[in-house]
Amino acid sequence: FLFMNVASCFFVTDVVAKFGLQRTVQTASALMTVGCWLRSGLSIVGVLQYLWHWISNVILWNTEDEDNNNMSIKESEYFTLVSYPMLVTGTLMVGAAQPFFQCTPPLLSAQWFASDERATSTAVALNFNQIGIATAFLVGGSMGNTSEGIIWYFLLISVLCTICCMGTFWQ
Repeated sequence: FLFMNVASCFFVTDVVAKFGLQRTVQTASALMTVGCWLRSGLSIVGVLQYLWHWISNVILWNTEDEDNNNMSIKESEYFTLVSYPMLVTGTLMVGAAQPFFQCTPPLLSAQWFASDERATSTAVALNFNQIGIATAFLVGGSMGNTSEGIIWYFLLISVLCTICCMGTFWQ
């Protein structure tokens, strides 16, 4: 992660100069979203399968199978932790995309804000990066106590990243 992060930091200004800030941020957000979904093992598929199984057996067919009704996510065949190569690939993709959000606040401030507002907007953007990191540690620490919690944590990150990615394309 850190190797990709540092390596891509060297290319941020050149890529932004060549392709523009908007296209660069959109591409980086798509790369980060794909990386998050790879890290989560596309666990939304397991969530949908689990919900369909529960809805079809318990609600629609009103089956009273004790094993299925009491089945936790950890015991479900639909949920597994992601394989190591997929985890590494997703982490490298996230590491390559992250500098495009960490290094571009001054460029964004220069394009969007007046000269007397640039220092404030850059400081806010950089500090909210740290708030995001702190939030990830707090939420991840509380959710990551079990393998089931890790699955839900990666799913949460993937869904939030997808929403943010869609926001970059709708602007």
